[in-house]
Amino acid sequence: MKTLIASALVATAALTGTAYAAPTVSSEATYILPGADFSGLSAAEVHAINGIVQSGGSFNDKAAAIRAQLK
Repeated sequence: MKTLIASALVATAALTGTAYAAPTVSSEATYILPGADFSGLSAAEVHAINGIVQSGGSFNDKAAAIRAQLK
């Protein structure tokens, strides 16, 4: 019985910890724009920037799109 309760507590802790994790900007975005301030972005803005990073555009296209997103 103790094993069942312990397993349930571990599973609950693991699921709730990942469910509320805030999205983070890709490290490639900081490589593309090293001096950019990515703090204070909403989740939607973070997802948009990460989408730009994953797009098939050139390095300069990605940099311009990320700059536009940050304004």
